[in-house]
Amino acid sequence: MVFNEDKNSIRKKILSIRETYRVSNEEIERIKEKFLSLVDKYKSNVILLYYPHRNEVDTKPIIRELLKRKKTVLLPKVEKNRILPIFISDISDLKEGFAGIKEPEGKVYPKEKIDIVVVPAVAYDRKGYRLGYGKGFYDRFLKDFQNLKGKLCFKTKVRRNRFETQLIGLAYDFQVLDKLPHEKHDIPVDIIITPKEVIKTGRGNC
Repeated sequence: MVFNEDKNSIRKKILSIRETYRVSNEEIERIKEKFLSLVDKYKSNVILLYYPHRNEVDTKPIIRELLKRKKTVLLPKVEKNRILPIFISDISDLKEGFAGIKEPEGKVYPKEKIDIVVVPAVAYDRKGYRLGYGKGFYDRFLKDFQNLKGKLCFKTKVRRNRFETQLIGLAYDFQVLDKLPHEKHDIPVDIIITPKEVIKTGRGNC
């Protein structure tokens, strides 16, 4: 799918499609299984997800399964226009927060220990660039990462061998476009998971 328009026009069109889209249980299950396979592949233990809002890909089945597997699950809390990763032990222990989205309460988890960040978006392109909601929360959050040896790694004083933070997008198939307008400083995701595909964008690892 190609939209030769500006970001706001694309955002409005994709949101309009998504909000009326009838999601099947099969689509959610396919995304869940693909995501869990990547968790196993990368031996990831600390995962930052999002709580679904406005017909986003439903992450609740993934969250429940990760908690069942004793993984460290984090959800974002918005505070002073910034994202804070907060540990959760039960998906029911959430309160309504920014824009009516459910958020956790608790201590901020160290960002440098996160193995996977699931980055929500209105749309992605096949190179991993994303179109967000226009607030810039995740853009600012991802700026806490820096480029080491030409690859995007988290800022940390302790350099760990094979330290990797995977950036992953979850989307319905219509949310993946051939190309999106983007800036030089925009940070693409590594992988996009849809019901039909696992798209490796070529951004690379540390």
